[in-house]
Amino acid sequence: MTHYVALTCSALARSVYAVAADSQPIISVRLFDQGLHNVPKNLRARLQAEINAIPAGSCDAILLAYGTCGLATVGLQSHSIPLVIPRAHDCITLYLGSRQRYSEEFDADPGTYWYSQDYLERNPDSSVALGAASIQISEAVYQQYVAKYGQENADYLMEVMGEWGKHYNRAVYIDTGLQGGAQYERIAREQAERRGWRFERREGDRRLLHMLINGEWSEDEFLIVPPQHRIQQMADDRLIQAVPL
Repeated sequence: MTHYVALTCSALARSVYAVAADSQPIISVRLFDQGLHNVPKNLRARLQAEINAIPAGSCDAILLAYGTCGLATVGLQSHSIPLVIPRAHDCITLYLGSRQRYSEEFDADPGTYWYSQDYLERNPDSSVALGAASIQISEAVYQQYVAKYGQENADYLMEVMGEWGKHYNRAVYIDTGLQGGAQYERIAREQAERRGWRFERREGDRRLLHMLINGEWSEDEFLIVPPQHRIQQMADDRLIQAVPL
């Protein structure tokens, strides 16, 4: 029986588990906190340590349910087990189901703050944004203010300083079709109204996650990293390639 180990951001937990529940292969899911995205090199180190700790021959492939994520996954190395990763900028692509749909949304409005059920229930104060475009120094400043002054005062200080939300004008809630999603859409709408952003809703699509977890790895949408290779960034729309160590 085929066995994959899936390493995934907690922001995709419910969606990954939902796909894994119906998959033909055996899937072992290991979650990593979304806050690791704030410092990409820390996320890379955590993922590499996990990859290194998986014994040779214990699974058929290690699935990375990530995008390039601020280059956090660029440089990851496969030693004895192949790695498989979507050709995606970040988790928004995985939520929407394709790079094309991601590009259409980004081109229409790059100043978008994205919400999902997983994201909100694991990060209720929304102090860490979804997507690589949201990895900013201002988030670290915000976290310091929360620790020192509390969330409400931190929100106020960031707004007064012109830091919090200065890059955003639209909030989009991605409906992943999971039970209880309505309450999180309401929370996203309320936060958008409080911050003066227009609110929109998009249907999620688990297409890429389904393909990743079920071993349907087309070359144009996934990169297979053979043993003794690492992930390298590319300048074209393929985003990444595998190169020998």
